[in-house]
Amino acid sequence: EWQSKFINSLILNLQSKNAASNVLINELLQGNHREMNDSLKMLLYETRMKNSVHLCNYKDASVSSEFILNNYSALIDSSELADINNSLIIWKAAENLGQQVVTFSGDSKISTKRDLAGLINIPVKCSGHTEDFVFDTGANFSVVSSSYAKKLKMIMIGGSFEVGSITGKKITSRLAYAEMLEIGRIKISNALFLVMPDESLSFAGGLYVINGIIGLPVIQAMKELHLRKNEIYIPEKRNNSALTNLLIDGFIPVIEVINNNDSLAFTFDTGAKTTLLYSSYYDLNRSVIEKKYEPEEIEFGGAGGTIKLKGFVLGDLIFRVGTSVLKLDEVKLIAERIKDHDRSFVGNLGQDYMGEFSEMILNFEHMYVDFKK
Repeated sequence: EWQSKFINSLILNLQSKNAASNVLINELLQGNHREMNDSLKMLLYETRMKNSVHLCNYKDASVSSEFILNNYSALIDSSELADINNSLIIWKAAENLGQQVVTFSGDSKISTKRDLAGLINIPVKCSGHTEDFVFDTGANFSVVSSSYAKKLKMIMIGGSFEVGSITGKKITSRLAYAEMLEIGRIKISNALFLVMPDESLSFAGGLYVINGIIGLPVIQAMKELHLRKNEIYIPEKRNNSALTNLLIDGFIPVIEVINNNDSLAFTFDTGAKTTLLYSSYYDLNRSVIEKKYEPEEIEFGGAGGTIKLKGFVLGDLIFRVGTSVLKLDEVKLIAERIKDHDRSFVGNLGQDYMGEFSEMILNFEHMYVDFKK
């Protein structure tokens, strides 16, 4: 019986039913700890930590992280230990922060525009200023540059810590929160931000600068979003669907993509211009790819810079997401393993797919994604 409860606690976490997941986890830790080995107990504490972060219960996230470090360090490799220690600094800094609260005062139609990099920007009001922030489902946290944190009078909390970038480079950052953000007809109180040095959000010698990013914790709290060509529509009342093709793995949204009759786990990223395939896709289709394509260097990067890796550029790929189907050409595949990206995911769906449809629907209440022509 406890095995079924264990599996259900993990499934509820992936379905973003965080409070229900924590109820089962606490029952297991209190009533079945003798039946479980240390690896299983550590997984429960890791899952409880993630649930608690989503619930803005940073105190419990801190307690869970400390318990892992004090009791299961021997089971964890050095890089993961460093990540847990680093995350603990964040949860401790935020443990007295009030819960993020989102208030709707009707449906919202938010005008969007594309910046120099082609990324979606939305107007965000904070402390009397309205500024354009990148809207990015691929950002685990909302982010603000150091100078804009000061301009928007965000409240700094805790000390500095290191954040890993997509290239592996560590960026020294701090934590702050906005007492109140306004996006359309939505108010968000106590929104947490990573504060990064201005230079880490500046590209091409300063020609392209990001002032801030609205990431998953705020986006998910909006419950349902309709991404259209020049606007994001957010209804106050959400719509259900027969689709169940969206999960949250830790702090990463994951969707089901059908390709060659295979059901594949993709991240999706409104901040990515193009779809990118990882080495697990290469492993699944190695013989076909090597017969048809020549290897070449693929550039890969984000905050912290870019790196070049061995890969391929593929064509004639047919993907299906929800009720939508699309053929993509010139899709980059990275054949080398990249930390974190190959653990569970086959690729990242970008704007080359999303942009071919008039509307992308993200529903975090009923956990589905769909596209409309």
